[in-house]
Amino acid sequence: MSLALAMTKLPSVGWVQGPSPITSLPALARHLGLISLDVKRDDLLPGLHGGNKLRKLDVLLATPPFKEAPRIASLGAIGSGHLAACTAAAVALGKTLHAHMFHEPLSEGVLENLAFVASGPSTITYYGSRLEVGLRKPALVLAPVVDGVPMIPPGGTLPAAVAGFARAGFELGAQIDAGLLPHPDVVYCALGTAGTAAGLALGLGMAGVRAEVRAVSTVERVFATARGMRSVIDGAARWLAEHGVACDARQALPVRIVRSQLGKGYGIPSAQSIAAVEVLRSEGVAGEPVYTGKAFAALLADAARHRPGKHVLFWSTLRRGPLPHDANWRDRLPPRLSKRLDRATVPPRLGRRLFLLGGAAALGACAMPRFMGYRDVGWTGTVLQSWEAQVLAAAATALSGVPEIGGLVVAANVDRYLVPMPDKVKGEIHQLLALVEHGTTPLALYGARFTKLDAAGREAWLLSLNARGGLLAQAFRGLRDLVMLGAYQDDRSWRGLGYGGPWPPVNAPELAGAPFDGLRAAPGAVPRARAPSTKRTAP
Repeated sequence: MSLALAMTKLPSVGWVQGPSPITSLPALARHLGLISLDVKRDDLLPGLHGGNKLRKLDVLLATPPFKEAPRIASLGAIGSGHLAACTAAAVALGKTLHAHMFHEPLSEGVLENLAFVASGPSTITYYGSRLEVGLRKPALVLAPVVDGVPMIPPGGTLPAAVAGFARAGFELGAQIDAGLLPHPDVVYCALGTAGTAAGLALGLGMAGVRAEVRAVSTVERVFATARGMRSVIDGAARWLAEHGVACDARQALPVRIVRSQLGKGYGIPSAQSIAAVEVLRSEGVAGEPVYTGKAFAALLADAARHRPGKHVLFWSTLRRGPLPHDANWRDRLPPRLSKRLDRATVPPRLGRRLFLLGGAAALGACAMPRFMGYRDVGWTGTVLQSWEAQVLAAAATALSGVPEIGGLVVAANVDRYLVPMPDKVKGEIHQLLALVEHGTTPLALYGARFTKLDAAGREAWLLSLNARGGLLAQAFRGLRDLVMLGAYQDDRSWRGLGYGGPWPPVNAPELAGAPFDGLRAAPGAVPRARAPSTKRTAP
């Protein structure tokens, strides 16, 4: 029996009936200096809600003790995609789930997964952190059975589940043989509990697909080690051998763990991952910033540094959404978790400031920003640098609708407006202008920065930002408002607005010496909010 045939004989619930599709990104590949760039779309697997967890659970839940158990248990963060997949599996199989959850930073994706789990046939036990899990109930990460219920570890990383993902290696090999994509030199995937990367390395090696697997760590170093990866591969190889598949762990491909994209820690989106998600979305591929975003950010960064000229495959592990939930799902949460959610003051979404902060820097990983070669325009602004003034001037020609007002006049008016603003606001403006200037390459595949585009190209780029929605649309509106603010300070814009000017006229002779004339601020005056403190001492 061939290895490929033997892999099809493994226990299976039947959720993975066919291959996930391949999406090719030729234009982005050319821009990155790659021969080819393809995406393996596990988010489009038809079973349940797709995603990499589906491949693992398809085999794991068809084996003892999980197959016979009416109730299963597992551990993950409050927004764990693994716990969401376990919930969907429990619904499909008529089982119940005991979900042990530890806290993680909030986001829309976290709340969506949490709402889905809470709405399912599940009981939730909450822990304030991963450390609390280890102190209160170490059996959750050490024992196969907890409180009489078979336990699925975080990420579902048991030998049978890893073997389930190894089947995907043969699936990809068949797609290569069918000419759906070239043989990849490098395969990128996200690394959490190592099950996906280990299964992929083993399966691809068994299928004869010679490539390097680059597993991009989304967890801290202590949770993602080369030794741990080898242990997971060894366990899966032994399990396969016990189930009639001639397998040796030495067949596994080499796995390189990439640690450069973790950012501030597990579950926390980084500037680079947010920008990488926007690049994926611009190509019609879904993404999220905690796993797939960080993995794709590593791909972009490697391409920007090395221009490798290789065939590259990106394995998307994302599940599909949106997930359904009950209207009263919050009522089913443990009181301690519910109170913590109530205390959260930050909206559960990626903030504008984080996006702008990361936009220029993260997009730079792909576009390698070009801050040289700007014209000397005699700029003497206080807040904006010369290149930023030129970005605003270029935007003004596309957005102001008043061609007789020079773009640098608009920039000077904006600069003067920004002088008394808080440093935080100034910082966001700097990041916004950098995003507009250098985002043209990774997000729209233009070969030049914004100020180097012709008039049609500038207008198309700005309109495309608005059309993308979300944070990019906010960036467009912020730039538009700055341009309007600068343009409408000039009286040459008033006629187009139907505005006749201030009433009464500023220089009306009959008002000379009027009492309210002294209310006008002297030229160069500093607003009181920025003036030195003049607090009085109580008598």
